[in-house]
Amino acid sequence: MKRFPLLAKAVSLGAVVMVLMVGLSMIGGLASERMGYRAQAASSVRESLAGPQTIAGVVATRRCTSTTEKTVEKEKVKTVERTDSTIVLKALPQSARWTTTSKIEPRYRGLYKVNSFGLDVKSRIEWTDLKALAVPQFKAPVVALSCDVPQVEFAVSDPRGVRNVTLKGLAGALVVQPNNHPEVFRTGFAAQLPTSVAALEAPLALDLAMELVGLESLGFVPLAVENSVTLKSNWAHPSFLGAFLPNPSDRKPTAAGFEVSWSVSSLASNARSQLVKGVALCDVRIASSHEGCLQSFGVDFIDPINPASLSERATKYGILFIVLTFAGIVLLEVLKGEAVHPVQYLLIGAAMAAFFLLLLSLSEHVAFVWAYVAAAVACVLLLTVYAKAALGGWKRALPMSAGLAVLYGVLYLVLQSEQHALLAGSLLVFAVLAGVMLMTRNVKWGRIHEGA
Repeated sequence: MKRFPLLAKAVSLGAVVMVLMVGLSMIGGLASERMGYRAQAASSVRESLAGPQTIAGVVATRRCTSTTEKTVEKEKVKTVERTDSTIVLKALPQSARWTTTSKIEPRYRGLYKVNSFGLDVKSRIEWTDLKALAVPQFKAPVVALSCDVPQVEFAVSDPRGVRNVTLKGLAGALVVQPNNHPEVFRTGFAAQLPTSVAALEAPLALDLAMELVGLESLGFVPLAVENSVTLKSNWAHPSFLGAFLPNPSDRKPTAAGFEVSWSVSSLASNARSQLVKGVALCDVRIASSHEGCLQSFGVDFIDPINPASLSERATKYGILFIVLTFAGIVLLEVLKGEAVHPVQYLLIGAAMAAFFLLLLSLSEHVAFVWAYVAAAVACVLLLTVYAKAALGGWKRALPMSAGLAVLYGVLYLVLQSEQHALLAGSLLVFAVLAGVMLMTRNVKWGRIHEGA
């Protein structure tokens, strides 16, 4: 290898990079493990509080029992057998207007924060009439038909989150109870309606007010012919999801958070037909990808500065940082004639890898930005002092330190804008490559070999 110093240098640096890649992989695995702990924290809060909430309703229903008779002959003896079967009549509303206000209430499990929310719900639901609930005519083999008192039903995906519910009609408040015999929802709430024929032929309007708590996401099922939803929140980072996204003009950032509105017609939604078929109510985050869920739309209260996920993303750029730093040191070797031993490369790379470990551990105790600044400053200072000795003076160490500071600044910008991460990384690599090529364009690489 003494006859081929450039090859020896390349092999030794390759070995150093491979060792550092193993270390970075271990740090990345640790970040993934911490993300798993956060998921466990969210699961713990979900079990003790409530899960993601999706609101469906209100639907007017009526249970009817039909009796059929059938003559059966056994051993020349004729007997009449009666069979009862249940029919569920449904009247879906003409319009539903929801006005909701949410307030994010962070919950903690150890070091990990989970976004829960308190929701104040007000809704106006209207029917043109309830003729669909009138007792139907029957004929043989049906011999009798009896119907229960009409009721209205509504549901949320996790009833444990309901704190208070009131439902009012023209005649006053209705008694809301847990629905022990749900006709359209597996779980939910119900209130009885007037039973007179005149009441079924007249329009019906109900006012629903509800206090609800949930975790991370909120959704709505459009069961009326005309559905409108307005949501105000103090969270600044909403992620809209589901079958219907709000129009850009209907999304407004506010000083406290955001305000958004949806307007969904039954012409665009199949939620009403799904309800008739008995499709289940699900979390809005999985409803759009699961055929067995009622169509819904809503918002996810995402946390863009989740320390574990940001640290994991940062670690993915670790090897790029190390390679770019090594390229800068090699450039200084070539231009200044100062040899750097592979062990020194290893120590410099180890210090850079330690940055990502420091970032992960500090971000669990302080805000991510301060954790990032502290870890970056500590590593840059350490590398500056070491580079002064390794490169033979401050004049050679300071340019490397300035380059490291720029790299850490670029990485922070990349982490804050995931959509532009690939563009920023590509531009950075191109800029470094261009700088190295321009600075070494007059270097006679063959002479380096001959002079060894």
